[in-house]
Amino acid sequence: MIELRDLFKGYKQLDKSPDELVTSVRFTIPGKNTRFNFEKVSKRTYLDIASVNSAARFEMDGDMIREAHVSAGGVAPVPTYLANTSVFLAGKSPSPKPCRQAIAVMNEEIAPISDARGTADYKRLLLRQLFFAHFMELFPERFTLKELVA
Repeated sequence: MIELRDLFKGYKQLDKSPDELVTSVRFTIPGKNTRFNFEKVSKRTYLDIASVNSAARFEMDGDMIREAHVSAGGVAPVPTYLANTSVFLAGKSPSPKPCRQAIAVMNEEIAPISDARGTADYKRLLLRQLFFAHFMELFPERFTLKELVA
């Protein structure tokens, strides 16, 4: 068994031999304290290749993030699990200040390139906005766009 975050080794390179097939995917069913969101930016709604995408899962303990898992696509050669960003968010409240602080951590973990889907700077901006969108979607009572970009 291999964790999905460890499957991608490089562009079109997976941690499997050419004759191996992925035959199943397993995950724990989220509990009542789990919040999950996926965001995607694409030129066409149904195009499978996103300019940038991001997923976030938070395990809550009351008003605190007990455990965080954040990933991003389109900002590195392969889909990237943002381990440092995830660790940074654990133990913090889902509020604008830690969310803005996490952006600096996130920017250290990504390495976007300029290509047909946008410049590197544009992709950083998109990921930042998608990251904010996770919090606005999952914690609407705590976030407004004005608070995040202040």
